[in-house]
Amino acid sequence: MSAAHYTDPELQAVYDYLAPAGKQRAVSAEAIAAHEGLDLTAELAAVRRRRPLPRPRPLPPRRRPDSRALQDRVAGILRARAPRMRASALRAQAAAWADLRMWPHETEAWIEALGSDGAATAAACRRLGIGLPAMDIVLDGQSAARRLRGGETATAVHARAAALGIALPG
Repeated sequence: MSAAHYTDPELQAVYDYLAPAGKQRAVSAEAIAAHEGLDLTAELAAVRRRRPLPRPRPLPPRRRPDSRALQDRVAGILRARAPRMRASALRAQAAAWADLRMWPHETEAWIEALGSDGAATAAACRRLGIGLPAMDIVLDGQSAARRLRGGETATAVHARAAALGIALPG
């Protein structure tokens, strides 16, 4: 007996024809083909004879410079940008940038965009999917980098871009 009951006899006949019989479910492609009145024997046999594709070898992990070497490299970048920075501040900022574990050229680009003390802002931008290309996008008359340097949070810049319908590239 059918689970659904329709007042229109034609609609009930269509339902009875298309509804699965009872609670039985087809467990194989052959059962589905037989239920639909199809002869897929040759096609299914060809599929079974196929060999699985070889799995691609995983790529070796990208080598990242060790933390100390990265910190020294970042310290050199910061020293060139702010030669009068105290040594303690230089070490602290270099450590903050090194903790982000970015490549040196990427770190240098972020420092250029956000300033030497922008490590926390860069980390927030990366968490939100805001990348370096987004720093040049103008939002309400100011670039994203200028807004971030001016103290606006990465979340606020992301929300402002979304409100304007602008997708910030990552």
